[in-house]
Amino acid sequence: MSLKKKVRKTLSLFFPKGYQKEKFKLFFYNVVSPKNVKFGIENSKNGVLFKTNFKGINLTTAEALYHVRPDFDYYQHFYDVKDGDVVIDAGANLGHISIYLSKKAGKNGKIYAFEPDKFNIEKMKKNMALNPDLPNNIVIKDLLLWNENTWIDFEEAGTVGSSAVWFSGKENVVKKEAVTIDSWAISNNISKLDFIKMDIEGAEIEALDGCVEVIKKFKPNFAIASYHIVNGEPTYIKVEEFFKKINYPFKTIKFRGNEIITFAGKLN
Repeated sequence: MSLKKKVRKTLSLFFPKGYQKEKFKLFFYNVVSPKNVKFGIENSKNGVLFKTNFKGINLTTAEALYHVRPDFDYYQHFYDVKDGDVVIDAGANLGHISIYLSKKAGKNGKIYAFEPDKFNIEKMKKNMALNPDLPNNIVIKDLLLWNENTWIDFEEAGTVGSSAVWFSGKENVVKKEAVTIDSWAISNNISKLDFIKMDIEGAEIEALDGCVEVIKKFKPNFAIASYHIVNGEPTYIKVEEFFKKINYPFKTIKFRGNEIITFAGKLN
């Protein structure tokens, strides 16, 4: 256990639960976070709401973003989403990154938030409603991304671990519609695609296999969470093989702990 975790665990005993504990955590993370990050909390009639200011962009969420916030930087390590960009957020979960990118892309941009877990979608919509300044550019797609258009089994856990690749045997498994990015782009008349963030619990290879024509046409930038283990090996190995085969620039970087992201497209 790291020193920071030991300190947090020890000091949290003084505030074992409730709003006071959240205020203590707020103080701690404001002390240890970079200067361009500021956290806040609000004790509202709907419970505790969490405020995050990251590089001048404000977000309000029902969950604290202390551990999520670094992902805003990680996923944009090479490509910064800008005004007017069209983005796919594959594996949008509770919408934290979608909301952040929405505010960066602005009213001229579009964020397609692919999230097949109905529990996560419900929480995502609540988080979106907490941000009345959103430019109404997020489109939630209740779809899986795959290498063919079909219906497949999906473990709907209401967590970041919901998956169509591995199953714990403890959660509800449902049939969900899966599409290729290529076919989805055609059916939705997509004429521009700048950035694809992907964190879909091991299904990255299937999703990429269904994205070949989009890559040829739009040459999007990718940031793919590639630390998942499928058939005994991390997915970055197959992700790199995919991009190498189509001669598309790529680079895999390891960030904190086990956070591994494979980038493709513009790498400077």
